[in-house]
Amino acid sequence: MSTHYDDEAQVEDLRRWWKDNWLPLAVGLGLGLAAIFGWEYYRTQKNQTRAEASQLFEELKTAVTAKKYDDAVKMADRLASDFESTPYAAAGAMKLAQAAVDDNKLDDARIRLEWAYAHADDEALKPLIHLRLARVLWQQGKAPDALKLLDAGADSYAVLFDELRGDIKLAEGDRAAALAAYTKAIGGLGGETTGTPNAPIAESLQHKIDDLADVAAVKS
Repeated sequence: MSTHYDDEAQVEDLRRWWKDNWLPLAVGLGLGLAAIFGWEYYRTQKNQTRAEASQLFEELKTAVTAKKYDDAVKMADRLASDFESTPYAAAGAMKLAQAAVDDNKLDDARIRLEWAYAHADDEALKPLIHLRLARVLWQQGKAPDALKLLDAGADSYAVLFDELRGDIKLAEGDRAAALAAYTKAIGGLGGETTGTPNAPIAESLQHKIDDLADVAAVKS
């Protein structure tokens, strides 16, 4: 008989506990479900956004290849405005900058590259943007600004940075500085390059160094 009364007491305790705690439990359950469904919704939306940005970037590349510059501008602008948080926005700006250079629209190229640098999430991409921007500035006759960008340096693109510095110095008539930059660049390739992807770069640099043999002779 005592067991029966114990069971009734436990049931009554459970009822009392539920009466006192049902609301916090319901709220907690609701918040938990909201968090789960909210995260799933966010992930779905994010994947959809990336897919749309990727498709638009592919269309931009097609427009650039077809020499439809005005269409490419509209696509790059949409990537920048609607998909700024995706890597395709900076990539689109870089692609359009390349087309602008080919079309001798150097101001447009500079603006796009500056935007890409400011919005690129991938830190490894920023030196490449600086390299391209330095080339554009040089083509615009802004050699000091170009050299200032190159002075920032970049481990992953050090050879190309040094080569471009040499080109600028040579154009300015500073043949000794050009030779120093080319020599540093070819040294950055790390020895034997025959049969490697670096072979064309090494060959180009060696030709530039050979053309400055008179400077080397004076220095020796």
